[in-house]
Amino acid sequence: MEFLRFLAFVAAWGFMWRWVVKNRGSWNIFYGNIVGAAGGFIVAMVVLSITFSVFPVAPAQTDSRETERAAAALMPEVERSMEPVPVIASTPADSDNLATYVASEPQNEPSPPESALLPNYSKRLPASLLEKDFKDNVHNDFAVSRRLAGTHPNADRSLMAFMICEPFIKSAMRFSASTAIASAKSASSQRFKDQTYTISSTVSARNMLGDNVSYGFDCSVQQVDGKDTDKAAWRLLGLKLKKIES
Repeated sequence: MEFLRFLAFVAAWGFMWRWVVKNRGSWNIFYGNIVGAAGGFIVAMVVLSITFSVFPVAPAQTDSRETERAAAALMPEVERSMEPVPVIASTPADSDNLATYVASEPQNEPSPPESALLPNYSKRLPASLLEKDFKDNVHNDFAVSRRLAGTHPNADRSLMAFMICEPFIKSAMRFSASTAIASAKSASSQRFKDQTYTISSTVSARNMLGDNVSYGFDCSVQQVDGKDTDKAAWRLLGLKLKKIES
């Protein structure tokens, strides 16, 4: 397209120059060429402007990686739980050195009105959560965290575990809409074998008296069928909540 635009510019300039020289009247050939060159250039510029209006320049295509990075930077998870800084793992990255997760007894204590927890909340918690359902709930946040973790079977998925704990924790609260979990920067993660993680952080929620109550939590989850994005799910292995005394 740029070559055709250049040809139109040269053709308009040459045609107008020749027309002025041939119709110069009483002017001599020297003045006729000067006027023809100037007039031809003006006409050629007008033609060039018309071509830009009719056929605008297409925007340059950016590299796909740059586009992905720009899209990821604008996603809501960067403003919420998916901070650029990942959850800090307290265990070695080498999967051979990871310990085996050992489940503890669930909490079944009744919850008084001043508690933000549901009575016997451990019996009300969902057993697992599909990744595709979680992605639908939080738009593309979880998909971005999965891409950042990579496809290696032993990749550290601490950030994914942090995000997946949120719906489980909300299920334990009397008023899930009031639940506010601290950001990933302040959380810690203990990694075990078989893509099992224990996320430790703090959360606050409202009780039946209208007061916000803060808790420290340990959320243990395991990813299963992680290679298949349509079947990948996270099992809840344990959730411990302890009130933080003010």
